[in-house]
Amino acid sequence: MSRLSRRAALVALGAVALAACDRSPDAGQGAGSGATGDGAKAPLLPPAELAARLADVAAGKIAVLMVGPRQLWRQERVPGSRWIGEAQKPEGLAALETALRELGPEVEVVAYCGCCPYAHCPNLRPTRRVLAARANARFLDLPTSFRVDWVDKGHPIDKGREPG
Repeated sequence: MSRLSRRAALVALGAVALAACDRSPDAGQGAGSGATGDGAKAPLLPPAELAARLADVAAGKIAVLMVGPRQLWRQERVPGSRWIGEAQKPEGLAALETALRELGPEVEVVAYCGCCPYAHCPNLRPTRRVLAARANARFLDLPTSFRVDWVDKGHPIDKGREPG
């Protein structure tokens, strides 16, 4: 594939991802507000706080669940995070429900997607509904994207091959 064709393909892929985010039922909410389109605020965890607690992730005290596109998770992810599936899809939501049942009630849950601004993310609204019953669950506060709000801030990442 030529360099120009590859570049055009990447631009097209980015446009498709942004279009999916723009069709979200959460569109129109303020970025970074924590609003999920149903009038409720989701509890947010600042990226720096999670970065400071990565030892707790490694120890199993915090489960970090990525509810967005697998390709994004494969490229760069929070160390110790687990890809669940896209929560906007029935199979991703079912996988999230299963993962939560497998975790003990003492385990803190942090969910994130990072595909696009928090307020427009099609994966966070269904995730919020599932997490609502869990007292110790929050969203990683990514008002712009995982790249901008985590990676570009210099927080640790895992990347490349999937763990395990």
